[in-house]
Amino acid sequence: MQAAEQGMRLREIAVALAACTALVGCGPTAETPAAESAVEMPVKEAGAGADAITPGNPFFGSWAMSSAKIAPWWDGKGEEPAADPAFAGNVILGANKSAGPALLNCDKPRYAVNVASPRGLFEGNLPDPAKDAAALGFASDEITTMTFTCAEGTGDVSLNFPMIDDDTIMLGLDNVLYTLKRVRG
Repeated sequence: MQAAEQGMRLREIAVALAACTALVGCGPTAETPAAESAVEMPVKEAGAGADAITPGNPFFGSWAMSSAKIAPWWDGKGEEPAADPAFAGNVILGANKSAGPALLNCDKPRYAVNVASPRGLFEGNLPDPAKDAAALGFASDEITTMTFTCAEGTGDVSLNFPMIDDDTIMLGLDNVLYTLKRVRG
């Protein structure tokens, strides 16, 4: 699916989600004001019944690292960044639980999906956003991105996963860019 089609699909999900939210009398979450372009992905709580809204999230599923490389924003100072070996296993992103490296193990993850421009990728760290995004495989100026957050115990994690296509996402972490491919079957 082309990036433009992904953007249209995300907008369709947002409209459907807004309509469903209006029907059940719920407002936007405190973390995602209505004026933002993010679509909060509600999670079905245990015992919430058939009326709970649990939309499909294009990021849900199992992912495996296909490559890891030094991020284009690394300034060359200090020790050269290296991929975390914990990412060699699968990353699982699910509505009620995520798993993988310790950083992603969460019993109550929260997700927000939105559309970003190349300038917004990787917290705005790409030196030449349009050129670098294209070199990384992003074919559009509208990039579907998911923010994963988890606050459990003493940890508070927030990570952004931009989607190259339906089967490829990225994660920029500690000056390393991880490319993750969807695991089928």
